[in-house]
Amino acid sequence: MKIPTYPKPLRNIFLVCLLVLGISSCKVQLVSDYDQVIDHGLRDYKQLLNTFIKNASDAGGTEQGTFDSSKGTYNQLESKIDLLIDRARMQSTGSCKLVTNISSKIERIMGDQMPVVIAPNNQTENGNSYGCTERLLVLIKKQLLFVKEIHQTADKCRSRNGEQLSCIRITTSKTALDISNQSINAAWIVETTKRSSKRKTD
Repeated sequence: MKIPTYPKPLRNIFLVCLLVLGISSCKVQLVSDYDQVIDHGLRDYKQLLNTFIKNASDAGGTEQGTFDSSKGTYNQLESKIDLLIDRARMQSTGSCKLVTNISSKIERIMGDQMPVVIAPNNQTENGNSYGCTERLLVLIKKQLLFVKEIHQTADKCRSRNGEQLSCIRITTSKTALDISNQSINAAWIVETTKRSSKRKTD
């Protein structure tokens, strides 16, 4: 049986389609896949962090509000964020790149406080969204360690018997949560937007 021949331009298109089919089943992926672990992990981390800092601040001047009483929660928070960093790093190309709709959504919410780590001039053509998420998660961890240092060495509250105890002051807790939540929200937006995009294409 004679194999039919096709004009050269059509043959080239056919070969390109075969190549694409072999690589990605003829689907062009413009956005990194949604990651439920990172999405839910950020939600759980934010809830734990906010509850912990508010409770520690309310307990200022008591043993319950001291750094020593909070070590276990700090360890838990660090473990959670380390897991998410590792998860993002495994899927990262090493560089950051976001599609326009995700960048715009973050800019609208963050305003002038757009995190430098994902600003347009810090994104590269060979990057992906996990590269951006990884940078944001590393920033979130640095902010946690900064709060931990303040709690351990800087803030002091007077107890009922006049003793100076380590604590997180109300003003410190508000500032810390504003800064931390900003970075958490930025990372969260990346995944929730990809989740919404996935639902539209399913």
